[in-house]
Parts: sequence; C-alpha cells; structure tokens
Amino acid sequence: MTFLEALLLWTLKQLKSERTVYAVFHLFKGKKSSQTIQDAYLYQVESVFYTLPNLTRSSFDENIQSLISQSFLQMKEGPNYHITESGEYRLHDYFTKKSFPAFLNGMKYQEHAFVFWDRLGILIQALSNLVNNNRQYYPISRDSKILYWVKQFMMSQKMSKHQLAAALYDELYSIFLDDPPERPEIIVFRLTGYKQIGKTVEQSAGKLSLETTEYWYRFLNLLHYVLDEVLEKRYKYPLLFSIIQDVYQPFPMTKSTMETYQLLLNNYTIADISKMRNLKENTIQDHIIEIALNNPNFCIQPFIDSNTEEKILQIAKEIGKQKLKPIKEKLENVSYFQIRLALAKNR
Repeated sequence: MTFLEALLLWTLKQLKSERTVYAVFHLFKGKKSSQTIQDAYLYQVESVFYTLPNLTRSSFDENIQSLISQSFLQMKEGPNYHITESGEYRLHDYFTKKSFPAFLNGMKYQEHAFVFWDRLGILIQALSNLVNNNRQYYPISRDSKILYWVKQFMMSQKMSKHQLAAALYDELYSIFLDDPPERPEIIVFRLTGYKQIGKTVEQSAGKLSLETTEYWYRFLNLLHYVLDEVLEKRYKYPLLFSIIQDVYQPFPMTKSTMETYQLLLNNYTIADISKMRNLKENTIQDHIIEIALNNPNFCIQPFIDSNTEEKILQIAKEIGKQKLKPIKEKLENVSYFQIRLALAKNR
C-alpha cells in the first residue's frame, strides 16, 4: 500500500460509506462547493482538503482500483463502497508504522500555504544572494505578484539586508529546533540560496528515501506546522508572520460567500440577497451553510429555532448518519436547508 492509498482509505473510512468515492476526489482537489466543504467538516477530514489540487480523475481512479485489487476496498451497487476487514487492518497497521500527518490542515490554509511558501522561497533566495554581494541570479519563481511582494517587503524593512537575513534565519531555526513533527530537511532541501539550488519534490523525496507522494504530504505537514506556530506566536516570529498576514483568513470562505455574509450582517433576508445578487436562493443557502461551518460565532437563529435545531441533532445522533433524508423522514415541516444548517453549526 502506498502512502496515497493509505490516505485515501483513511478518508473513505471517515466518510462511513455515506458519500461516494468521488466525494474524496473533490476533497483532495479542494473543490469549493458547499457539499465538499460541508463534507470536510462534518466527517472531520479538513486535513486532506486541497492537498492535491493537481490530482487527475484518471490517477484517482487508478488508486481506487489498486485498493480494490488488493482486497482493501469493495464497490457495491451504484456509487457505494465498503472497506473490507483486510483494508481496516492494513490501514491501522500502516499508520502504526508510519506517523499520520497530524498537523495537516488543508481546509484552514488552502492556497494561502502555497503563497507563504513561494514568498518565503524567493525572500530567502534574494537575501542569500544579496548578503554575498551577488545580484546576477534567476528568481526561482516567475510569478509577478510574488516577486513584487518580496521587492516591496524588502524595501519596507528598516533593518539592513544582513540583519534581515539573520533575523529570518533565527526565526526559522527557532521553529525547527522546537520538536517539529517532521525532519527540517523536508523544507530545507527545497530552499534556494547563493550557489545552492533547491531540490525538486522528486529530488527531495529521493534524498530522504520517501515515496514522492509521502514526501509531499510530509512537506505540507511541516509547512502547516510552521504556519500554526507563526500564527499562534506572531510576536515571537514577526518576520514570518508578515509573510502571511495579508492573505490568511481565519474563516476561509469563498469570495462569493463573503459577499453574502456582509449582506447578512446588514440584516438582509435570503430572498433579499437572492434578488440583489441575482443568485438562486439555494445558492445563498449554500453560502449560509459555509459560513456556519467556518465561523463559530455565526448565529443561525434567524433561519432555525433552537427547539428544531435540538430535534435535528438528537435524531442525527440516534441514527448515527449525516445523510439528510433519514432525518427529514422523522421531522415534519423542517426543510433540508434547516437540517444542513443544524448539522453544519454543530458539526
């Protein structure tokens, strides 16, 4: 079993056969739909969201077929699946021998982690060359936005280039010294500096004797750990925090959902917002579900009373499923939107 197969099997297990295998595909790709975002929270698989944005359908199908051929997974009628006893045992055995990427949180960081990484890489490359009096080098990124940000950042600093380089080194050294979940080399090998070219994902994996996919997830695990540390201890790591502060959102909502949220704060109804934004009411309801999932302080009382919310949660607990239809059948005069909202708010 490969690392990716183990992670796919873990995610399928979390979904409890209540979603199709392609729900997992959308999670790994980071599809920003209400259903996928809701699945990520309700089944506690936020970690794998948007961790393989370049995953293709054919590659996903190949991995699913591999799990089936190894008798770890069985497909039932339609889109349903069943993890076999052998699959359960192998999954447990795999992550007993190998550590699970516990700091991985794709839902929390999404593309912001990659922006942080790109900025950090260019900043380190620039400082390393400048302190060695070398101005003739090719940036490792051609992204004009990243290059512009790094240029503006360096110009805004009151420290000299040598002081800035030393301070950035000290912050990274401090994080990596404090018992990180992965070997620091997982990130360090990728860094480019003066007369040193950073290694690719494949080269780093080979140097560390890891499968390419396992290396990728260990890299993300360490990167997300760094971001956790930086955001939690921003006064200890001011330079690293300044690299992420303008793009990180504590509630990672889509742009369209954020627009709906601003209108809700101004006490507009679902019908009002639907007309104002020329969107279907169902779409606005999807936005509200996304807001409830992301923002623990969001009040859902305008859309559902507390008694109905309690009834929904009680029935969901009794039947042990996140499927809506079985809950709906036990409640009269309750909409699917209200069921989804109650489950979303209480996860």
